[in-house]
Amino acid sequence: MIIDSHIHYSLPRTCEEVLEALEMTGCEYGNLVAQLSKTRASETLDCLCAKYLSKGKLYTYGSLDVTEYYKMNELGKKQAEHVEKLMACGCDGIKMLEGKPEERKKFPIPDFDSPEFDAYFEYMEKNRIPIVWHINDPEEFWDINKVPEWALRSGWFYDDSFVNNEKQYTQVENVLKKHPNLVVTFAHFYFLSAQLDRLGEMFDKYPNVCVDMAPGIELFENLSKNIEVSRKFFEKYQDRIIYGTDICRLEETPDNDFNLKDTIIRGKLCQEFIVKDKVYIPGDEKSLLGKDDLNLNGLNLPKEIADKIFYKNFLRITGKPKEINVDEVLKEIEREKDRVKFLSSFNNEKCNLSYLETIENIFKTK
Repeated sequence: MIIDSHIHYSLPRTCEEVLEALEMTGCEYGNLVAQLSKTRASETLDCLCAKYLSKGKLYTYGSLDVTEYYKMNELGKKQAEHVEKLMACGCDGIKMLEGKPEERKKFPIPDFDSPEFDAYFEYMEKNRIPIVWHINDPEEFWDINKVPEWALRSGWFYDDSFVNNEKQYTQVENVLKKHPNLVVTFAHFYFLSAQLDRLGEMFDKYPNVCVDMAPGIELFENLSKNIEVSRKFFEKYQDRIIYGTDICRLEETPDNDFNLKDTIIRGKLCQEFIVKDKVYIPGDEKSLLGKDDLNLNGLNLPKEIADKIFYKNFLRITGKPKEINVDEVLKEIEREKDRVKFLSSFNNEKCNLSYLETIENIFKTK
């Protein structure tokens, strides 16, 4: 069995398309991780809607309330209350995109180790609610002499106007010191694939910290360079690594094309790297992984370790998909409408509630 723990989804894509992507990549189940939005507040309700229609095939990790970053009135307490409501709706955990440098610049998010966040992290630790947390990006994105051309084209060079990556690592370390039993999976291998000793030290300190394997090209290239060291790392920390692909991106094209080819490439790369000793992935200019071919050394892990990465570790943390509570979801839709209205007013933009009305109609008629 394979569970893809890291999938992005929002309308106008359909639940059927996500299930098709799972089938094409050989996965039985998927976890939709909701992102923040400056106009739509979040993708949480989109993801809950797809989960509702999936007949038990999908999980959902909802996002925090982005409007609270503008209000800054008992932030931690308000986010904890928000999480409690999302879990009542049927969310299985929380996705925090707040650590991506673009998000830190886009929204007025305070430092993670500031007192403003304390009540939230205390609540998450106490209730053992799992978090998928995106912190930083590849370290070369902060160095103009090392940032890849494809990253430059995407606007992923981070100058001094963005948060520093080491500053964020320090903030997270301080959070974990205060909340050592926090159940957290750091996305994209915590961008420490070139610093395995550093990642191992964190695993040794904090028993509930994991990472997922969603690419970044640099993740697989770094691990491939010294495959014997990487294989020993995976053997030692086989209970702390989780399969994920970052698939189902909504392409920025006029017709919002759903790039199934990129989905296939990602699934092939992530799975073959775990179970084969040599991996060849043809490049494709329409894939975020780039137009260049990938020739990599693979981990060639035994089945008992591969199974932990493919599904057992995620199940240990998350369990079975929680049931959707339609009444609670309908209440959350009303709260989300208020958030969208707040953001529209704050940004002096036209308010569009049509996507929420679409979701509301689905929950009211099914």
